[in-house]
Amino acid sequence: MLVVYAVPQKYEAVAKILIESNRAPVMRADMAFGVEQLSVLNSEVAIIRSNPVFAATADRIEAINKREIAKLAKAANQESAIKEVRSGSILELFRKLGQWMVKVGLREQSSPREGLIRQLQTGLKIAPQPNSNVIAISYTSDDPQMAATIVNTITEKYINHHLKIFSSLGISEVYRLQIARMEDDLKTRRDELADYKRDKSVTALIETKRAQVQRQTQLAADLSNIERDLAELLTRFGKGHTKVVLAEERLLSTQQSLDEISEKLQSLEIEEAVIRNMEIEINSIELTIQSYKKLFQDEQMINLANPEVVNVLIIEEAVAPTGPTHSRLYYIVLATIGGFLLSFAIAFIREYFDHRVTDPKVAAQLLGVPTLGSIEKA
Repeated sequence: MLVVYAVPQKYEAVAKILIESNRAPVMRADMAFGVEQLSVLNSEVAIIRSNPVFAATADRIEAINKREIAKLAKAANQESAIKEVRSGSILELFRKLGQWMVKVGLREQSSPREGLIRQLQTGLKIAPQPNSNVIAISYTSDDPQMAATIVNTITEKYINHHLKIFSSLGISEVYRLQIARMEDDLKTRRDELADYKRDKSVTALIETKRAQVQRQTQLAADLSNIERDLAELLTRFGKGHTKVVLAEERLLSTQQSLDEISEKLQSLEIEEAVIRNMEIEINSIELTIQSYKKLFQDEQMINLANPEVVNVLIIEEAVAPTGPTHSRLYYIVLATIGGFLLSFAIAFIREYFDHRVTDPKVAAQLLGVPTLGSIEKA
């Protein structure tokens, strides 16, 4: 009984995936499960058990373990924490035994990553469900959260590897990549336009242009009046007269103000032209993206009609199990029954192979002489 309590409980996490031989539900034929579906399932099981899937999963698990060690190292010194964990541990004994076996040549030396991959390959269970296109992926571990993480990671890496195997850089993929590139370019252009409008303050730009236009109209009218007055003064007083000089100065000042406003308006028009050009480019990219999306959808519809395409859908992700695979009572009952059967087997074998005479009557019968007495064994 103590052994049962000493053994850590096991937790099993399960995920289920659906394998279909074509993609679109409206195009999928309702066919009975047969040899073709079984072949597809066996192919997918082989992909799940492929080394790239386990290698990618091992990398993810190693990264998680490193983060956990880093968290422990923050609470205490890393070296002392590792010594505390390893001291007096049975795992440390097995580790040293493994090192000795490698040293004497009884086994090959492998890295921790290779050992983790072998552990994943051994512990992973893949079971196609009877008469269905569903595959159940399960893993058993002492840690329920780690069991769920391993199953979900294997599922994710399997789907990525599946897509890598079956997808090709066809027309639809070219469209998709082009759309992604143009959407990134569109986002960049929009950000640039927003930054430019913020720097130039578009609202203030419009108000400034309106005020400058009004000011320009007023100065043009003033300039025309000053020129008319100057012509009259030249006629009446001649060049060099004080009133003529003052009128000429007013004319020059008004003309300079008018030139400055013209330059400002020209600068504002340039800024507006830049904004208009940026908006035109953005609109052009948006229209191009819409066009590519239409082409991509058309090509996808063509691909959806292809019955050779294999689609994978996750119908149930693995969650951390709330309870162990079997309760301790199950193991206690199992151990009790096993103990009784073992005891009965030992007693039967001992009785069957024990040919010693322990009964005086049997001894007298076998020897043909009467029994005079017997001495009990002390």
